[in-house]
Formats: sequence, C-alpha cells, structure tokens
Amino acid sequence: MVKTDRSAAASSASSGSGGSNIQVVVRLRPMNDKEKRHGTLPVITAKTQQRSVTVIKGKGRKQSKSSYSFDNVFTAFSSQEEVFEATVKPVINDVMRGFESTVFAYGQTGTGKVSC
Repeated sequence: MVKTDRSAAASSASSGSGGSNIQVVVRLRPMNDKEKRHGTLPVITAKTQQRSVTVIKGKGRKQSKSSYSFDNVFTAFSSQEEVFEATVKPVINDVMRGFESTVFAYGQTGTGKVSC
C-alpha cells in the first residue's frame, strides 16, 4: 500500500501524522487453505516493531535471507481495523483538512485490498 498524504509544502507546514509525502506499508496475507493442506512453510516473516520484512529463499545450506524496511508492517494476524487505523484513517483526516490524498493498494486478487 502506498499512501500519498500531502504536497511537499503542506507536509512541512502541517503538524499532521506523516513526515513524508509517500509511505510504503506492507501487510502479509495469511496462508490460504491450499497452502495449509500442503504443509507449505512461510517464506516471509514480518517484524512489526522493527517495521521490516524478511524473505527466505532456498533450502538448507543454500538458504539466504533478505530483509527490507518499510514505513509500517502488518502481519497476517493484523486486523482490518488495525490496518485502517494506522494507514487510511490519517489520510481521511488529511482530506477533511483540505489536502489532496491518495491510497493505492496493490496485491494479489482476493487478498482483502477492497476492505482495507
């Protein structure tokens, strides 16, 4: 999810929640029924406090991990309300104060973008 909450001039003049014009937020989806049935192991982990996601590639000795940092990270256990309160609600508040704003949700079909 990418959140554009204000213009550069408004961002520096406003005392709102954001400090940057664009925020990148990640929400991991829960494993689906097919993945659970097949005993699929997760290849991605999230650390909400550190705002990071780690991707695990390969197996055994050839396994490698890459970590990425974001403005906010939500795990598969995060509720829709939690995601809304932290990401969309501040944008709505900015719109109500007269700022132009955009919320862009990107992801696999059927993963809950519409209700976020």
